[in-house]
Amino acid sequence: MKKMIRIAIFLALAWTTACEKVIPVDVSDVEPMLVIEAVFDAAQERVDVKLSMTKNVFEAGANPVITDAVIEIEDENGSVTSLVNQGDGSYLLLNYSPQYESNYTMRVSRGGEQYEASAFLPAVVQLDSLSQEWVPASLFGPEGYIVFMNFTDPIGPNYYRAVRTVNDTLFDRLSQQFIFDDSFSEGNTQTVPFFSTRHVVGDSVAVEFRSLSEASYRFYSALFDLAGDGGQSAAPANPPSNWSNGAIGHFGAWGSDTKSIVIQP
Repeated sequence: MKKMIRIAIFLALAWTTACEKVIPVDVSDVEPMLVIEAVFDAAQERVDVKLSMTKNVFEAGANPVITDAVIEIEDENGSVTSLVNQGDGSYLLLNYSPQYESNYTMRVSRGGEQYEASAFLPAVVQLDSLSQEWVPASLFGPEGYIVFMNFTDPIGPNYYRAVRTVNDTLFDRLSQQFIFDDSFSEGNTQTVPFFSTRHVVGDSVAVEFRSLSEASYRFYSALFDLAGDGGQSAAPANPPSNWSNGAIGHFGAWGSDTKSIVIQP
């Protein structure tokens, strides 16, 4: 099979024409691959799955969605629950009560093929509080207030992802989020800042503090490196998949704690 370039999950490529010399690239059509994006948000008691197919680099339009699959999730006790097909490539399960510190298995069946992945749901690490600090203008940013997360890191390996909402606007771009582990904070009380954003008096800031498994942490770390603003990748690539049978994507499970603060003078 000729060498080819796959379109990476979640990764949009920016093509430039800075070089004067044009170099032709031989890009062969390849068999589409199934993409499975699956999340168990234990805090919301909600399981979401999106199914689509990859497409070739120069193929126009959105990735084709898959609307004819059967999806089930199984808990550690062997109880199996089916997700509801929404008819648009998404599948949903609501009011799914979590069992923390346990494993979940998801199975996707389509066209006689089955794809399987497992996810560990860790215990939730609580946010003790959010705090604020005023900083003057510098080379790192304008003057304003910085928000800090304050929490106590439990003994043992822990992995975190923080997602903010500011004045009812969700900061969902990868560059606006924060993913980290406890390599330098094992078992200690931590004060972690969001240096990238300056706030003014009256701003309302909410932080969803997610507790990830190691597998999800590694997946999202790779995703941030590949697709985050300012991130560089030598070639299109996909973060490591935990799905069987050649599917790409990730099945992750996490709980979270949310705290909010209104910036005061």
